[in-house]
Amino acid sequence: MNFDRAMDYVGLLKRNFLIACKLDVQTQKPGNVSFDSSGFGMTGQDFINSSNACAPLVVQTGLEIGEKIYLATKESVRATGCNTNLGIILLCVPVLHVLQKLGEEGFNKLDDPLAFLQAELMKTIHAIDLKQSKLIYDAIVYANPGGLGEDGEMDVRSTNKKIIDAMRQAKDKDFIAKQYFSGFFEILKQPVLQENFRRQWINGEKPIDSCARQSLACLIYFYWLTNIRDSHIQRKFGLRAAEFVKKKATKVFQDQINFENVLNKVNNGKISLPSRPRIRQFDEFLKVRGLNPGTSADITVCSLLIFGLLEPDYSA
Repeated sequence: MNFDRAMDYVGLLKRNFLIACKLDVQTQKPGNVSFDSSGFGMTGQDFINSSNACAPLVVQTGLEIGEKIYLATKESVRATGCNTNLGIILLCVPVLHVLQKLGEEGFNKLDDPLAFLQAELMKTIHAIDLKQSKLIYDAIVYANPGGLGEDGEMDVRSTNKKIIDAMRQAKDKDFIAKQYFSGFFEILKQPVLQENFRRQWINGEKPIDSCARQSLACLIYFYWLTNIRDSHIQRKFGLRAAEFVKKKATKVFQDQINFENVLNKVNNGKISLPSRPRIRQFDEFLKVRGLNPGTSADITVCSLLIFGLLEPDYSA
């Protein structure tokens, strides 16, 4: 990551967070909110407002992870009157916190930033104490997301466990919990990030064109939609509904789930994404049934954040 000297390291981390959040709503994501498709009482502008409100706090110096998550969540909810991005905050804050502690010089010396992140996230999350854990639980209660934290094994309204213990209990039912427990293993091992690491850090290739960014975001979203049972849907509607959406998404994506050299395909316009009418039709299909793959969208934002931090000239 080569830095614009007019912007400090923390400022660049914040900028990349905002870029990832903006790209999220610029991209059509079936079942989720975008500029092209409102839903569930929210608009794309609500997500922009909430990310702008919480961005200073996700990289605020002098705060620990729990404090950042709690304060960022409060500001986000205050800005919109609803929960738009709790999952995004839960995923992005640990990544930004680890990189913030590392510093610019340390980051530029890394041989493998993805391996570093996985190891440091594992260590950092396991070290979150009860005080910071309580603040994370308070953030979840404040945002009041549908079904989250109300499981009998992990009721955040009454738990006195460290966050790693709560996430260990929830990891088989909730993908974000699984990432906390594993040091974001699945996110960091996804093909798009691994390929971008090889392109940028090993081969020194140019970043993908800015005009290809929305295709990239759509691709990442469909990767998660077709590879996991969405936790948000599973909490609200059960395992069968989550599996149904996963299979339906795979049909929509047809035979296009080949992620080998996917960034070269995206950059050269050779990736064949579903047509906009087909994406719109799938979007309506999900929304009319109240099926919102919110976890898949949250993971997409975190993936875009990390993707951007691997590139020297990522801007939007």
